[in-house]
Amino acid sequence: MATVMIVDSSDIELRVMQKALDKSYNVLTMNSAKQALGRLSMATVVPDLIVVDLELQIGGGFAFINSLKTNPKYKEIPVMLLAAGRDESTELEGYRLGVCDFAYKPINSVILKHKIDVQVESSGNKKQLNNYVTQLQQNVSFHAQNSLRLEYFLIGMITDLLSKKDGFTGTHCVSVSRYMGILLQDLLMSGVNYGVPKEDYEIIVLSAQLHDMGKMGVPDSVLMKEGKYTDEEFQAMKNHPVYAADAIQKYSYLLPDNKFVVYMYQMARYHHERFDGNGYPDKLSGYNIPFLARVLAVADVYDAVTAKRSYKQTMGHEQAYNIIMQGSGTQFDPTVVNSFSRLHMVFYDTQMQMQKQLMQQAIQQNQAQSLMRQSQQMTSQWNGI
Repeated sequence: MATVMIVDSSDIELRVMQKALDKSYNVLTMNSAKQALGRLSMATVVPDLIVVDLELQIGGGFAFINSLKTNPKYKEIPVMLLAAGRDESTELEGYRLGVCDFAYKPINSVILKHKIDVQVESSGNKKQLNNYVTQLQQNVSFHAQNSLRLEYFLIGMITDLLSKKDGFTGTHCVSVSRYMGILLQDLLMSGVNYGVPKEDYEIIVLSAQLHDMGKMGVPDSVLMKEGKYTDEEFQAMKNHPVYAADAIQKYSYLLPDNKFVVYMYQMARYHHERFDGNGYPDKLSGYNIPFLARVLAVADVYDAVTAKRSYKQTMGHEQAYNIIMQGSGTQFDPTVVNSFSRLHMVFYDTQMQMQKQLMQQAIQQNQAQSLMRQSQQMTSQWNGI
């Protein structure tokens, strides 16, 4: 049963209204604003509606309503104002303060109950709608979080498999994703987005880690070869964007219009295209190359040049900078190169930070292996006693 609080200085009017409502509502009668506010302050459940007499003693009805509407705990409670007669200025002031409806003296019990029925029902519907919206938002948030966890899971799993097959590729994917994030953030903040929403930044950077997953389809003899590729071997390596794109496309029907899948496909297939049209596998040129692939191409080359590889000598940041700057308009999108030129020292700092992390991981791994050997030696000694 809904609860209605009535605040009126007249005991007679309180009894009349209580009699009109007590069969349908839990009625709380208060003869002063102080008493009503005191009761509300102790209540664990607030009333569904408050009826307030405009001529309330000590301050009046407007002052009481103002106290309600300025208190976060009570401001959502619907308030009906009881007035001695219709007056336009009174109604305007009441609506300004947030009054939901008016009732007039002398009190007509049938009309009063009807007005209260309408407001209580409306308030109940509003609460149900708010609860439904809240529940819906929680469900959406839950599913969104699960979806993001699934994406992290897939990225982690594929990156780990790549690392097992080729440690260079696994590390490269993570590094390129970080460089991609630096460039993309700058471009998006500069208004260069080609329709890519800013709110998709995180999912784009995540999906960038999978741009080289097609290398799992490249023969080990090619992928892990030390030294220069033959023409045949290089052609086998050049197939990796197609391997990835074909796998993504094959199963994309399961997640139609999924942004993660769309972005992953764009970067996996097109990150070796060149701005002048001499790239692979599709020989796209200029702005026909998807925007994210054009951004990734710069990040990809920077890491390929600066990172240690079995088949080449490591080059420094300055050499990578010169290669990218010289490739503006031929290999790379000039807009992306301009962003890189502004941020190249951030790239350098990030590279140093990642190298430090790899060294620390290597040290920890060596320490763990050393402890394991010592443990095995002690076990052997004990077994020999």
